Amino acid sequence: MNKRDMSLPYFLMLIVFFIVNMLSVKAVVADDEHEHPNHHEEEVAHIDEDMASLNSISTAVASGGDISKTMTLYGIVTLSPEHTSHVTARFAGRITRVYVEYGDTVKKGQVLASVESNSSLQTYNVTAPLSGSVIAKHANAGEVVSEQTLFTITDTSTLWAELKVFPSQASLINSKQTVVLQSDDMQTRSVISQLLPNTSGEPFRIARVKFKNPDDNWFPGLLVGAQVLIDKREVNLRVPLSALQQYENKTVVFIKEGDVYKPLPVALGIQDDQYAEVLEGLNAGQEIVTENSYLIKADLEKDGAEHSH
Repeated sequence: MNKRDMSLPYFLMLIVFFIVNMLSVKAVVADDEHEHPNHHEEEVAHIDEDMASLNSISTAVASGGDISKTMTLYGIVTLSPEHTSHVTARFAGRITRVYVEYGDTVKKGQVLASVESNSSLQTYNVTAPLSGSVIAKHANAGEVVSEQTLFTITDTSTLWAELKVFPSQASLINSKQTVVLQSDDMQTRSVISQLLPNTSGEPFRIARVKFKNPDDNWFPGLLVGAQVLIDKREVNLRVPLSALQQYENKTVVFIKEGDVYKPLPVALGIQDDQYAEVLEGLNAGQEIVTENSYLIKADLEKDGAEHSH
Protein backbone atom coordinates (compact mmCIF):
# COMPACT_ATOMS: atom_id res chain seq x y z
CA MET A 1 0.00 0.00 0.00
CA ASN A 2 1.38 3.41 -0.98
CA LYS A 3 1.57 6.51 1.21
CA ARG A 4 -1.53 8.04 -0.37
CA ASP A 5 -3.62 4.98 0.52
CA MET A 6 -2.49 5.14 4.15
CA SER A 7 -3.37 8.87 4.58
CA LEU A 8 -7.07 8.53 3.71
CA PRO A 9 -8.16 6.43 6.78
CA TYR A 10 -6.09 8.67 9.01
CA PHE A 11 -7.88 11.77 7.64
CA LEU A 12 -11.29 10.15 8.18
CA MET A 13 -10.37 9.33 11.79
CA LEU A 14 -9.52 12.98 12.42
CA ILE A 15 -12.90 14.11 11.09
CA VAL A 16 -14.76 11.62 13.32
CA PHE A 17 -12.76 12.71 16.37
CA PHE A 18 -13.56 16.41 15.67
CA ILE A 19 -17.32 15.75 15.33
CA VAL A 20 -17.47 13.76 18.57
CA ASN A 21 -15.67 16.51 20.47
CA MET A 22 -18.02 19.20 19.11
CA LEU A 23 -21.05 17.22 20.22
CA SER A 24 -19.54 16.80 23.68
CA VAL A 25 -18.90 20.55 24.00
CA LYS A 26 -22.49 21.38 22.95
CA ALA A 27 -23.82 18.91 25.51
CA VAL A 28 -21.76 20.51 28.29
CA VAL A 29 -22.90 24.02 27.30
CA ALA A 30 -26.52 22.89 27.18
CA ASP A 31 -26.25 21.33 30.65
CA ASP A 32 -24.59 24.47 31.98
CA GLU A 33 -27.34 26.72 30.58
CA HIS A 34 -29.96 24.43 32.07
CA GLU A 35 -28.35 24.63 35.52
CA HIS A 36 -27.58 28.38 35.30
CA PRO A 37 -30.32 30.25 33.43
CA ASN A 38 -29.67 33.72 32.05
CA HIS A 39 -29.30 36.12 34.99
CA HIS A 40 -31.40 38.75 33.16
CA GLU A 41 -34.55 36.63 33.51
CA GLU A 42 -34.87 37.74 37.13
CA GLU A 43 -32.63 40.55 38.33
CA VAL A 44 -32.42 40.76 42.10
CA ALA A 45 -30.33 42.52 44.72
CA HIS A 46 -29.17 40.80 47.89
CA ILE A 47 -28.99 43.16 50.87
CA ASP A 48 -28.84 41.93 54.45
CA GLU A 49 -30.72 43.64 57.28
CA ASP A 50 -27.66 45.44 58.66
CA MET A 51 -26.77 46.93 55.29
CA ALA A 52 -30.40 47.93 54.63
CA SER A 53 -30.56 49.65 58.01
CA LEU A 54 -27.23 51.40 57.41
CA ASN A 55 -28.56 52.81 54.12
CA SER A 56 -31.97 53.74 55.59
CA ILE A 57 -33.83 51.42 53.23
CA SER A 58 -37.35 51.35 54.69
CA THR A 59 -40.20 49.03 53.79
CA ALA A 60 -43.94 48.78 54.39
CA VAL A 61 -46.75 46.37 53.59
CA ALA A 62 -48.77 47.42 50.54
CA SER A 63 -52.42 48.18 51.35
CA GLY A 64 -55.39 50.32 50.36
CA GLY A 65 -56.33 53.81 51.51
CA ASP A 66 -57.45 57.27 50.45
CA ILE A 67 -56.21 59.28 47.49
CA SER A 68 -56.84 62.99 47.96
CA LYS A 69 -56.75 65.55 45.16
CA THR A 70 -55.97 69.10 46.22
CA MET A 71 -55.75 72.53 44.60
CA THR A 72 -53.44 75.30 45.74
CA LEU A 73 -54.82 78.79 46.37
CA TYR A 74 -53.09 81.89 47.73
CA GLY A 75 -54.32 84.79 49.79
CA ILE A 76 -53.97 86.94 52.87
CA VAL A 77 -55.02 86.83 56.54
CA THR A 78 -57.61 89.42 57.59
CA LEU A 79 -59.43 90.43 60.76
CA SER A 80 -62.69 88.73 61.62
CA PRO A 81 -65.55 91.26 61.08
CA GLU A 82 -67.76 89.73 63.78
CA HIS A 83 -64.87 89.87 66.24
CA THR A 84 -64.10 93.55 65.67
CA SER A 85 -65.90 96.38 67.45
CA HIS A 86 -65.86 100.15 66.89
CA VAL A 87 -66.56 101.68 70.31
CA THR A 88 -68.39 105.01 70.58
CA ALA A 89 -69.74 107.13 73.46
CA ARG A 90 -73.38 106.50 74.38
CA PHE A 91 -74.05 110.22 74.95
CA ALA A 92 -72.31 113.32 73.68
CA GLY A 93 -69.98 114.86 76.22
CA ARG A 94 -66.42 115.52 77.29
CA ILE A 95 -63.87 112.79 77.94
CA THR A 96 -62.65 113.12 81.49
CA ARG A 97 -60.24 110.18 81.53
CA VAL A 98 -58.77 107.50 79.26
CA TYR A 99 -57.62 104.18 80.77
CA VAL A 100 -56.11 102.29 77.82
CA GLU A 101 -53.59 102.91 75.05
CA TYR A 102 -53.18 101.75 71.49
CA GLY A 103 -52.02 98.12 71.44
CA ASP A 104 -53.34 97.24 74.91
CA THR A 105 -55.09 93.94 75.50
CA VAL A 106 -58.47 94.35 77.19
CA LYS A 107 -61.17 92.12 78.63
CA LYS A 108 -64.87 92.29 77.88
CA GLY A 109 -66.49 94.84 80.24
CA GLN A 110 -63.20 96.60 81.05
CA VAL A 111 -63.46 100.41 81.39
CA LEU A 112 -61.84 102.20 78.46
CA ALA A 113 -62.71 105.83 79.22
CA SER A 114 -64.99 108.08 81.28
CA VAL A 115 -67.24 110.71 79.69
CA GLU A 116 -69.20 113.56 81.29
CA SER A 117 -72.60 113.79 79.57
CA ASN A 118 -73.52 117.21 78.14
CA SER A 119 -77.19 116.76 78.99
CA SER A 120 -77.06 115.30 82.52
CA LEU A 121 -73.55 116.39 83.54
CA GLN A 122 -73.22 112.88 84.95
CA THR A 123 -70.06 110.86 84.28
CA TYR A 124 -70.44 107.43 82.73
CA ASN A 125 -67.94 104.76 81.63
CA VAL A 126 -67.26 103.50 78.14
CA THR A 127 -66.52 99.76 78.36
CA ALA A 128 -65.10 97.10 76.03
CA PRO A 129 -67.86 95.06 74.32
CA LEU A 130 -65.46 92.15 73.74
CA SER A 131 -62.03 90.89 74.72
CA GLY A 132 -59.19 91.66 72.36
CA SER A 133 -56.57 94.19 71.37
CA VAL A 134 -56.97 97.93 70.94
CA ILE A 135 -55.98 98.41 67.30
CA ALA A 136 -57.15 102.03 66.99
CA LYS A 137 -57.57 104.84 69.55
CA HIS A 138 -59.15 108.25 68.91
CA ALA A 139 -59.83 109.39 72.49
CA ASN A 140 -57.92 111.80 74.71
CA ALA A 141 -58.91 113.45 78.00
CA GLY A 142 -60.61 116.82 77.49
CA GLU A 143 -61.92 116.11 73.99
CA VAL A 144 -65.61 116.55 73.24
CA VAL A 145 -67.18 113.53 71.61
CA SER A 146 -70.51 112.67 70.08
CA GLU A 147 -70.85 109.82 67.55
CA GLN A 148 -67.25 109.30 66.43
CA THR A 149 -65.37 106.05 67.08
CA LEU A 150 -63.20 106.27 70.19
CA PHE A 151 -61.60 102.82 70.09
CA THR A 152 -61.43 99.85 67.72
CA ILE A 153 -61.03 96.49 69.43
CA THR A 154 -60.50 93.18 67.69
CA ASP A 155 -60.30 89.63 68.98
CA THR A 156 -57.50 87.94 67.00
CA SER A 157 -58.18 84.51 68.51
CA THR A 158 -60.32 84.06 65.37
CA LEU A 159 -59.15 85.29 61.96
CA TRP A 160 -60.06 84.90 58.30
CA ALA A 161 -58.04 83.95 55.24
CA GLU A 162 -59.23 85.50 51.98
CA LEU A 163 -58.08 83.30 49.07
CA LYS A 164 -58.13 84.21 45.39
CA VAL A 165 -60.04 81.81 43.11
CA PHE A 166 -59.34 82.39 39.42
CA PRO A 167 -61.72 81.39 36.58
CA SER A 168 -59.76 78.20 35.75
CA GLN A 169 -60.19 77.07 39.36
CA ALA A 170 -63.72 78.27 40.07
CA SER A 171 -65.60 75.13 38.96
CA LEU A 172 -63.67 72.99 41.47
CA ILE A 173 -63.93 75.26 44.53
CA ASN A 174 -67.02 75.11 46.76
CA SER A 175 -68.14 76.05 50.24
CA LYS A 176 -67.47 73.52 53.02
CA GLN A 177 -64.38 72.09 51.32
CA THR A 178 -61.54 71.26 53.71
CA VAL A 179 -58.58 73.65 53.60
CA VAL A 180 -55.08 73.41 55.07
CA LEU A 181 -53.62 76.91 55.49
CA GLN A 182 -49.85 77.30 55.63
CA SER A 183 -47.42 80.15 56.17
CA ASP A 184 -43.73 79.39 56.71
CA ASP A 185 -43.71 76.59 59.31
CA MET A 186 -47.24 77.30 60.60
CA GLN A 187 -50.21 75.19 59.52
CA THR A 188 -53.88 75.01 60.46
CA ARG A 189 -56.97 73.21 59.12
CA SER A 190 -60.42 74.68 58.47
CA VAL A 191 -63.13 74.84 55.75
CA ILE A 192 -64.25 77.36 53.15
CA SER A 193 -67.02 79.36 54.82
CA GLN A 194 -68.02 81.68 51.99
CA LEU A 195 -67.45 82.32 48.28
CA LEU A 196 -67.79 86.02 47.48
CA PRO A 197 -67.49 88.14 44.34
CA ASN A 198 -64.45 90.37 44.06
CA THR A 199 -65.52 94.03 44.31
CA SER A 200 -62.25 95.41 42.92
CA GLY A 201 -63.11 94.36 39.36
CA GLU A 202 -60.18 91.93 39.07
CA PRO A 203 -60.94 88.48 37.55
CA PHE A 204 -61.17 86.29 40.62
CA ARG A 205 -63.55 85.32 43.43
CA ILE A 206 -62.77 85.32 47.14
CA ALA A 207 -62.93 82.11 49.17
CA ARG A 208 -63.15 83.10 52.84
CA VAL A 209 -61.83 80.69 55.46
CA LYS A 210 -62.46 81.26 59.15
CA PHE A 211 -59.91 79.73 61.51
CA LYS A 212 -58.87 79.69 65.16
CA ASN A 213 -55.72 81.47 66.33
CA PRO A 214 -55.48 80.53 70.04
CA ASP A 215 -51.72 81.13 70.33
CA ASP A 216 -51.87 84.44 68.44
CA ASN A 217 -49.20 83.25 65.98
CA TRP A 218 -51.19 84.33 62.92
CA PHE A 219 -51.86 87.99 62.22
CA PRO A 220 -53.63 90.21 59.68
CA GLY A 221 -51.66 90.87 56.50
CA LEU A 222 -49.87 87.51 56.58
CA LEU A 223 -49.54 85.87 53.15
CA VAL A 224 -50.79 82.28 53.11
CA GLY A 225 -50.98 79.29 50.80
CA ALA A 226 -53.92 76.91 51.00
CA GLN A 227 -54.37 73.28 49.95
CA VAL A 228 -58.07 72.81 49.16
CA LEU A 229 -59.38 69.24 49.13
CA ILE A 230 -61.34 68.94 45.88
CA ASP A 231 -61.69 65.15 45.64
CA LYS A 232 -61.13 62.16 47.90
CA ARG A 233 -61.64 58.48 47.13
CA GLU A 234 -60.69 55.16 48.65
CA VAL A 235 -58.61 52.77 46.51
CA ASN A 236 -57.90 49.07 47.00
CA LEU A 237 -54.14 49.43 46.73
CA ARG A 238 -51.81 52.43 46.92
CA VAL A 239 -48.07 53.04 47.31
CA PRO A 240 -46.13 56.14 48.41
CA LEU A 241 -44.66 58.13 45.53
CA SER A 242 -41.26 57.58 47.16
CA ALA A 243 -41.62 53.86 46.37
CA LEU A 244 -41.78 54.39 42.60
CA GLN A 245 -38.75 54.19 40.31
CA GLN A 246 -38.16 54.14 36.55
CA TYR A 247 -36.24 50.96 35.71
CA GLU A 248 -35.64 49.56 32.23
CA ASN A 249 -38.24 51.96 30.81
CA LYS A 250 -40.91 50.74 33.24
CA THR A 251 -42.45 52.13 36.41
CA VAL A 252 -41.57 49.70 39.18
CA VAL A 253 -41.67 49.17 42.93
CA PHE A 254 -39.07 47.04 44.68
CA ILE A 255 -40.46 44.17 46.74
CA LYS A 256 -38.57 42.58 49.62
CA GLU A 257 -38.49 38.84 50.24
CA GLY A 258 -36.06 38.11 53.05
CA ASP A 259 -32.74 39.61 51.99
CA VAL A 260 -33.76 39.67 48.33
CA TYR A 261 -35.06 42.81 46.60
CA LYS A 262 -36.46 42.71 43.09
CA PRO A 263 -38.22 45.16 40.75
CA LEU A 264 -41.89 44.68 40.03
CA PRO A 265 -43.51 46.62 37.12
CA VAL A 266 -46.80 48.27 38.12
CA ALA A 267 -49.67 50.03 36.34
CA LEU A 268 -50.83 53.17 38.13
CA GLY A 269 -54.18 54.93 38.45
CA ILE A 270 -54.97 58.23 40.15
CA GLN A 271 -52.47 59.89 42.45
CA ASP A 272 -52.06 62.85 44.76
CA ASP A 273 -48.98 64.53 46.22
CA GLN A 274 -48.29 61.53 48.50
CA TYR A 275 -49.71 58.31 47.04
CA ALA A 276 -50.42 56.59 43.74
CA GLU A 277 -53.11 53.98 43.11
CA VAL A 278 -51.81 50.62 41.84
CA LEU A 279 -54.06 48.92 39.29
CA GLU A 280 -51.87 45.97 38.28
CA GLY A 281 -48.59 44.26 39.15
CA LEU A 282 -48.66 44.36 42.95
CA ASN A 283 -50.75 42.52 45.53
CA ALA A 284 -51.91 43.74 48.91
CA GLY A 285 -49.71 42.36 51.67
CA GLN A 286 -46.47 42.37 49.69
CA GLU A 287 -43.59 44.18 51.37
CA ILE A 288 -42.33 47.11 49.31
CA VAL A 289 -39.42 49.51 49.66
CA THR A 290 -40.75 52.96 50.56
CA GLU A 291 -37.56 54.93 51.19
CA ASN A 292 -34.23 54.99 49.32
CA SER A 293 -35.33 52.50 46.68
CA TYR A 294 -33.05 54.34 44.26
CA LEU A 295 -30.10 52.60 45.96
CA ILE A 296 -31.45 49.21 44.90
CA LYS A 297 -32.05 50.50 41.38
CA ALA A 298 -28.45 51.77 41.21
CA ASP A 299 -27.15 48.41 42.45
CA LEU A 300 -29.06 46.48 39.77
CA GLU A 301 -28.00 48.89 37.03
CA LYS A 302 -24.36 48.51 38.12
CA ASP A 303 -24.60 44.70 38.02
CA GLY A 304 -26.24 44.88 34.60
CA ALA A 305 -23.42 47.06 33.26
CA GLU A 306 -20.79 44.66 34.61
CA HIS A 307 -22.46 41.59 33.06
CA SER A 308 -22.76 43.33 29.70
CA HIS A 309 -18.98 43.51 29.35
